[in-house]
Amino acid sequence: MDERLSRLLALLFEVPGDREAWWRFFEALGAEISPDVRVVAISERVAPVPTTRLYGVRVESVVEGAMPRRAVGRAGFVAPPLGAAFDLPRLSKRLAEHPVVRGLIEPVGLLPGPGLGVVVDIGEDRPTGTIMALPAREGWEPSEADRALFRQLAPLLLRATKLHEQMLYTGALTSILDRLVLGVILLDDRGRVTYMNQSAAELCGVEPGLTEPDGGPTPDPRSAALYGRVRPVEGKAVYEHPDDGRAFSVLSAKLDWPSWQGYPARRFARALFVGDPKLGSGDPYGNLSRLYGLTESEAHLAMLLVGDFTLLQAAKHLHITENTARTVLKRILAKTGTRRQASLVRLLITGPGPIRDGEPPRTEPGGRKPRR
Repeated sequence: MDERLSRLLALLFEVPGDREAWWRFFEALGAEISPDVRVVAISERVAPVPTTRLYGVRVESVVEGAMPRRAVGRAGFVAPPLGAAFDLPRLSKRLAEHPVVRGLIEPVGLLPGPGLGVVVDIGEDRPTGTIMALPAREGWEPSEADRALFRQLAPLLLRATKLHEQMLYTGALTSILDRLVLGVILLDDRGRVTYMNQSAAELCGVEPGLTEPDGGPTPDPRSAALYGRVRPVEGKAVYEHPDDGRAFSVLSAKLDWPSWQGYPARRFARALFVGDPKLGSGDPYGNLSRLYGLTESEAHLAMLLVGDFTLLQAAKHLHITENTARTVLKRILAKTGTRRQASLVRLLITGPGPIRDGEPPRTEPGGRKPRR
């Protein structure tokens, strides 16, 4: 294996999900080619105005406008397919005036060609994502060894880019699940835990997150913690809380996947939704404040009404008069856009469920939630 390729692969394995690692890889790839070369990624997204982004050289720039349909001025040149390495000759005068060149490439001190590139995303009629080596000064030309290096890297760069996007999406989804008070556990087709959100992990006394695939015959800590709480009761499996043995409320659901999705269907075959009767309901008062602008006293009255209190019972509980409670209720109705108490209760019941407020709390060693 080319020594340059070997050194670069060690860095490329680290890039999915980590922008800083991408920058390190870009810098290393440019240094392996020439001190006069910089490596950048150009990505186009159309929503709703065509916007093109440049990543690399420790900056992130944005310019409106789509990438050129034909990236060079040489007659007969056809845009390369997805995953292909290509040689970028000098641009024609017309294309050198393109907004992507003038708005992205030139401001960071790079020339638009000659250069080398790999197509990592493609639209209907042109590449919409490329990783390119561009000169930082006149006179540099790619060698045959440089071209060979890009041909070897091309399929690996395409795969790393796709993995990077998938990991970013996964991070966003797991962050959302960590905000739920409801515990969410995903199992593979052999019943091993592949994911626990924050609430489920606290119930089981472990760290939340994804479990490494194919961990071997030894049970991973999350699976061991889950099944260590199981006891049979009248032919059913009951999940017990580690503190006092109370039973969790568990709903199991098989996840439906398209027939062609083999690996995800095996890795995430079933979901367990775990409810703890004693678990707090997130921050309902804070949620009402953020959603409807309710004050603390208004939120307290609203939550009592949702809890089937009459207005008189709620007033007594809050140590206020019924007339004061009516005044507070009027303010609540105005802020929530409802007209009657029944409409208010229906709105709050069908609105957002229990959500954890702020960042998920850190766990102490052993996975336990810090006591308050």
